[in-house]
Formats: sequence, C-alpha cells, structure tokens
Amino acid sequence: MDRRRLTLVRGGEDTGFRRIGSGYLIAPRLVLTARHVVEEHPGAAWPRIDVRVGHPQDDTRRCAAQVCWTHPDGRDVALLLLDESVEAPGAVRWGRPVGNDPLPYEALGFPAATTGNGQYGVEHLRGELPVLGGGSGEQDRYVLDQGPAPEADSGGGAKAWSGASGSAVFCRDHLVGVVIHDDEAFRNRRLHACPARSFVDDPGFADVLERHGGGRPRLSQVGGTDLERYLRAARLAATRHPYPGVMPGTMPPLSHIYVRQQVVSRNSPTEERAGNAGLMASGLLPASPPQPADEVLTGDGVCLVVGGPGGGKSSLLRTRLTHGAAQWLDGTADPGPAPVLVPAAALVGAPLSRALADTVNAQLHRYGLTSPVPDTFFEDRPAPGHGWLVLVDGLDEITSVSGREDVLRTVAHAGDQYAFVVATRPVREAEQGILGPQVPCYELEPFRTDELEHVATGWFRALDVTEPEQTAQRFLGTLHAMGLIDLARVPLMMSMLCQLRAKAPAEPPPRGRGDLYRRFVDLLHERQYAAGAMEQARAALRQYGSDAEAGAERTVQSLRPILADLAHRLLFADEHDGRPALDVVQDHESAERPTAVPEKGWREFLESVLCGTGLLTRRSDDLVFTHQTFLEYFAARHAADEEERLQVVFREIFFRRSQARRRFRRDWAPPKNDPFGGFLLDLTPDDHPLKAEFLTLMTSGRAGADGPRFLIDQAQSGTWLSEDVLKDSVSLLRRLSRDRSLAAFERFRVAVTLSTVDMTAGVEASRDLAQDPKADDYVRALAVRLYTGFASMEPARFLDDLAPDTPDDAKPSHRLKAALALIESDPATAVRRLHALARDGSVPPQDRIRAVVVLNTLDKQPGLAELLRDLADDTTLDISRRLTVGWLIHKADHDTATALHEKVARDPATRAAHRLEAAESLSWIDPQRARIVLGELLDDTTLGRRHRRRAAELLSKTRDSQPD
Repeated sequence: MDRRRLTLVRGGEDTGFRRIGSGYLIAPRLVLTARHVVEEHPGAAWPRIDVRVGHPQDDTRRCAAQVCWTHPDGRDVALLLLDESVEAPGAVRWGRPVGNDPLPYEALGFPAATTGNGQYGVEHLRGELPVLGGGSGEQDRYVLDQGPAPEADSGGGAKAWSGASGSAVFCRDHLVGVVIHDDEAFRNRRLHACPARSFVDDPGFADVLERHGGGRPRLSQVGGTDLERYLRAARLAATRHPYPGVMPGTMPPLSHIYVRQQVVSRNSPTEERAGNAGLMASGLLPASPPQPADEVLTGDGVCLVVGGPGGGKSSLLRTRLTHGAAQWLDGTADPGPAPVLVPAAALVGAPLSRALADTVNAQLHRYGLTSPVPDTFFEDRPAPGHGWLVLVDGLDEITSVSGREDVLRTVAHAGDQYAFVVATRPVREAEQGILGPQVPCYELEPFRTDELEHVATGWFRALDVTEPEQTAQRFLGTLHAMGLIDLARVPLMMSMLCQLRAKAPAEPPPRGRGDLYRRFVDLLHERQYAAGAMEQARAALRQYGSDAEAGAERTVQSLRPILADLAHRLLFADEHDGRPALDVVQDHESAERPTAVPEKGWREFLESVLCGTGLLTRRSDDLVFTHQTFLEYFAARHAADEEERLQVVFREIFFRRSQARRRFRRDWAPPKNDPFGGFLLDLTPDDHPLKAEFLTLMTSGRAGADGPRFLIDQAQSGTWLSEDVLKDSVSLLRRLSRDRSLAAFERFRVAVTLSTVDMTAGVEASRDLAQDPKADDYVRALAVRLYTGFASMEPARFLDDLAPDTPDDAKPSHRLKAALALIESDPATAVRRLHALARDGSVPPQDRIRAVVVLNTLDKQPGLAELLRDLADDTTLDISRRLTVGWLIHKADHDTATALHEKVARDPATRAAHRLEAAESLSWIDPQRARIVLGELLDDTTLGRRHRRRAAELLSKTRDSQPD
C-alpha cells in the first residue's frame, strides 16, 4: 500500500458535489473505486467527477475524471480515467486470500467520521479479514472486522463510514479488494469489500489496465498454510539481489540480470582421496563438460558446489529457491523438494530443524512472514512423499575448522527427509570425506567471455542506461583494453563494474580489484548521504541532547575506520572471541555510547547506520557483511591505513621462508592466493619499499616457480600489477621451463601456468617435457595430455614408453599416476592398465584401491563387476579397503555387498571401529538388514560403551529413515 496512490473521489454536478468516496491509483491515469461513488443512479455516472491523488499531508494532484469501466455483472466496482497522468513508483500487486486463518489487512480512506471544518481526514483502516467469510454471487465479499469503529452516525445524518467506499484493501502488500459498504446488521461497525478475484480476470478490466500502463493483472495467493506462507515469503526474499547497489532506489530483481550458470563436475571427493586432488585442481583429470547448474542441483541427496570469491554461489542458491518455491505455489504436479536457504553459520552447534526455523523467522519477517513458523516446522516432511532441499550458503565463512566440520556432519547425518546443496569457496574440510563417498562435487563456472555482452546489457537495461546494447559493447571494449576481462567474468565483479559505469559514465574503469572496491564503497557512502539515511539516524538521537547528537556525528564520520576494525576482528576470529558484531563495534573509540543515550537506543542507532551502508545486514541474531569479499577488503584497509600496522602485517603475510628449499631450490615462498592477500597487495602503495622488495623476490627466482605463478594468479584474480612485473614473471617461467635440472613435476606446473599467459611457450614446454626420457612416466603422461590438448595431435607417438604394464618397469605409484593421466587422451590404454594394477597383488593395497575407485567412475566398464567381487573376497586387503570395494559394488551386486558388510560387522575378531564402519555403510545399502545387525551390536557386551552408543545412534537414524 502506497500513500502516494491514495485518492479522494467526488462526484456531482456543476452546482456542487453530491457524493464523496475513496479510491486508489493503479496506473498513471486509472483510479480504482466503488461504482456507487461515481454514479448518480445505476448505469448513469455523475456529470462531474473530480479526484485528488495523494495523501493530504503530502503534495497532491487534482484532476478531472470520467468512468471508463464498470463491472459487466453489476459488482460495485469501477475504473476512472484521469484527464492527466499522475506518476507513482512501483506497481500494484493483486492478491487472492487463501487458507483458513484470518489475515491482517489495511486500507486508507476518507470516512465521514473524520470530517472537520469541511475537510476530510484520512483513516488508516486495519484489522483482520476472515478468509472463510462471505458467500457466492453478490454475497461473495470480504468481511473487514474493523477493530474499534466510530458510532453509526457522525451527525447530520451522515453515516460514519460514508466516504470510505472505494478504499483499496491490502493484505501483505497485495491489493485484494475494494470497500463497498458498511454492514447494517452489525450496527455499521464493520465493512464489506468486493474481492479483487471477482473483477481482475474480467477481460474489459484487464484490457483497460494494460492499455493505460498498468500491465496485465495477475492474482497471487496470499495467506494459506504455514508452508504456503513460508514459500511466498521465501520466494519474495530470494528475488532480491543479494548485494548492495550504488544506484538510487533498490537493486534490480535478481531475475532481471541473472544468467543461467554452469557447473563442471570435479569428480567426487572419493577420487580426491584417491590421490588426485592436485590433478583436478589443475584441470588435468577428465571432467564432465559444463552443464546448467539447475539441471544438476535437483535436490537428490547431497552435493557440494565450489566457487571462487564473488563467483555467484549466493545468486545460484537464491535462483534455485525461487524456482523451487514457484513449483509449489503454482501447483506443479510434482514440485520436487521444498527449498529453504540458510547460512552455514546458523547450523553450527544447533539442531538442524530448529536452526532452519530460527533462520527463516529472523530473515523473512520483512517479506511477509508476519507470524513465525513453528519450531517443529522443518522436522517433518512438507508433504507426503516430498522432502526439504536445504541450500547451505557460505560454509567457508565459518572461520573455525571445527565449526565447518560440525556443519558437514550435520549435513551427513540428517534424516532422509532432507537433501542438501552446500555452497562454499574451496575449503579442505569439504573434501575430506566427512560427507561420505557418494557425494558429488561441482565447480561453479565463471561467465564465459561470449556471455559478457548479454550480462552487461541486462545490467544497463535494469539500471535505465540509455542504449544499453551499444553501451555494453563500448564498455566491454574498454575492459578488454584495460585487461579487466578476467575480472568481469566473476559475477560480483561484473555487477560492480556495471553499476560504476552507470553511475559515473565519464570515469575511466578501475585499474584493478582493489580500486574497484574502493570506488564502489565510496559511491555507497555517497548514496547513503543522498538518501538521507545518515540524517534519519542522527535525528533519532536529538532527543538526548547535543552531546548525543555530536556522538552520532562522530560515529557517522568514522564509519570507514569502524568497518575496517570490525572486518579485521571478524576475519581473524581470535580478535573478537565470537562476540556479536555490535559489541565489537562499540569497542571502537568513535562508536562509544554517549552517557545520555540508553544502551538499547545506541545499539539501534549503530545497527541503523551500519546496515544503511549497504555493506552489512542482519542475519539471524547478528550483523554480517553482505559479502565475504567486503569483509576481506575492509580487513586489508585496516592493515594498509596505518604504516606501522602495514609493516607488521605485510611482513607476516608476504615474507615467508620456504620449507622446501632443497627439493624446489627456493628460499622464499609466496602466501596462499586469497582475496585478503590480494587486497592488501593492491592497497599497499606501489612505491612502498616492502611491496617493491616482495615483487622482486617473486620475480628473481628466489621463490622458484611459485613466485611468478602467484603473481600471475593474482593478476588474473584482479590484483593490479605493473606491466614490468608481469613481463618479468613470464620471462622467469620461460627460463624455468627449459631448466632440466628442475624437478619434472615442477617443470610441468610451469608449463600449465605458461599456457594461461603465453600459449606458444606453454605448448613448447609441454612438448619438451613429454619427450624428455629422464622425466618420470607420470609427469611425461601429464605433459602428453597437456600438449595434445593444445596441439590437437594424436598422442600415440608419445605413449610407447609411458606407463609400462609390468611392475618391473616402473614404480607402482608411477604406473597408477601415468594411467590416470592417460584416461582422456588414450582411455583404452588407461583402463587396461588400471585393471592390471587392481589385480596385481604386488602393488600396494592403497594403489590397487585407487585404481578401482577411478575405474568405478567410468561408464560401462566390462569386467568391472567381476573385479570388484574378486577384491571384496581378497583377504590380502585390509578390512577398511575391502569395505570401500563393498560400497562401490553395492549397486551392481547388492547381495555381495550386503554379505560382506554383515560379515565384517558381526565378526568379533574384527576391530570395533571397523565393525561400526561396516554397519554404517550397511545402513545405506540395506537399511532393513542394518537394523538387525545394529540391534545385535547394541547388545554385544564385547564392544565398548562408546561403540555401543554409536550403534544406538545409527539404529535410531535408520529407524527414522523408514518409509511411511
């Protein structure tokens, strides 16, 4: 409901007005009102109709009007066409109350009871609308139980509610009806309204509205069950763009600028435990081609989605939630699981169902969830045969390892009514097997270069930039010239770049990521002042005197250092000991509470100012930065803004002695490649002695190949580095690629990095390494794959002396790694050698299992089932590895897998931990058999108390997962 659309309607003759009512502006020239207000008698409009648009406390517009539509079935509703257009922002949303529970409603009107001195005042009507009230035909109307009402007569014979007719009735910001009369049977103390559902679908009404700029009306359900209320609020919240904007008004809806995202399978964490993490991280193990994320994240079981900083993980989850909620609300026959979005931090140390309910109630009350969902809402299924899809965002934002592990264990051991999508930056805990061997992992792809014009055009169109297509083309040309295309492929960076271009078109693009964040934050600050947010926050403290107002001013002027200090303490967890963000902020000298201001009032002021920046938001019971990279940027500013602090932090981050001097011939090691380090490098002045010293170390060879590799990765992530530094980095890599005294694998890594910045040098380096007989077989096989990928050559001539079949010719680990590297370039050879390795009893057990794990990921492997059965019966393998084989075989040979796990679980000679491991796997393979085995283990007095307690936990979960 928008007070600027309120309308006073008067009908009469040239000699004067005879009837007064209310109305609502639903399009620039259309007013919705009650029919009897604008008619002298049925079918005959008043000769003169005058309207006044706007609340009397604001600026109002007066216009003449005429009736342009009435309901064909005689319902008491009409449309007026104004002689002039009256603009109002936003659009009217139409609603249809559903469900059983009464809904809170509100309306604005001009009842006669408010009249004084010939002037009509506004009454804010509010109360409850009983959804089940009313009837059919002419009795199809809403009953507005209008709380305390005026007496039936206001003097002079005028009815108290006369003048309220035509008022638009709203439930949860949806226009659901029009007031038509008061109820005589109840002494005129309640009102009736004509439902919007009775006229919105009329073709004449829809045509008039669409013709005059109101758009085609569409009814949305309002109210209903707890599930419907939740889903509507969740869908509304998810459509909002998750990050702050520098343009006036709100950010465009996410759907207006969202581009369908792609994912690539990283293969499962099982393969990473098979020793291939380094290969997959380099893109050197076979991966599925990119596929649309929405086709993968279907809500089947658990999956991980990994993406870099600003890579669009939050947008992906919000879009998945919007789609899932729409399927339920729009009545899709098989809607799939009901989605719920939760920050990973909310799951730390809390029962899952309670954490979901607390998060939903805290975050969705602003989006129409006016009454909270029950604490038990997420314990049961949303409907028979359907589960919940829990979208977990920001696992990496949990600073403690134990906290991340706690969340993953919660996910791993939740009931079967839950499926999960866990989104995170790369963190080791997500890839250590906590979630189990069956969990797939997908990497979120950045924008493709050929998608950038579409993305930029969508942003510029949403931001009302003139000629968005042509602007996007010129904009991308500038980014190419500035070397910022890689930065623009990151969704968050692209959104910021487009907003800066729309806000300040004459300004040149930022020179790198640090400059981009600096400008964006400065514009957010300007927008905040322009919108008057700061003045509103300060005004709230004027009642406490001049000292309070001065304290507020001091805090507002010091927001940047306050945010920097907060970010530093939040990023380095031991600096704030888990205290709420507001407590940390109050430690800052510029945020000290003035004596006259109550604690509660000061905290409300601080929260208002901090959230008004657009950089922080409330999440559950605490404030958090709207994006992790804003936290990292401000933490870097905290270090860079003070010289003494910069000296300490810069040395701590960037000057590290190498722990592998002999092997890789280096004295220094670069830091890990994270956004905080990149921001700190960017924010440190170019002429700072420490920065110059560090860059020299990295390009001199004293950090080996890791030095230039780190700098090139930083440049590709958006950190600005001079052209000379980048040239020196590439030159050093070329020199190292020809250095045959360097370890073969190090030369291979050099070739990989070179290929990203100098294709010719990368091709030459990989070819030379593939032909080097002194290099080990594994590395040469990797080089073959890299080279043939560039040169599109048949690899056969390189393969004759690689990955020999017999154990006498090469170490088993080399045979395994070489076979893995050949999977894509020569799959037949790779499969044959992996089979040989798995059956070779002289090969270490861990390498045999690694071979069979990889074979199991390949499609349609002849002889694989027989191989797995043989390994399951191979007593030379230890119990744990045989159980791994049992897990791999269970889909192809259920009976063999079940028998193996039962045998191990029941064997008193087997270690207790292995018996419980077998029983837990059996609970996935055959829950019915598992319940019997777990019952036996629970009563087995040869097991210790801890293992019997674990058996009880597994038995309880297995029982809970029984089908209804």
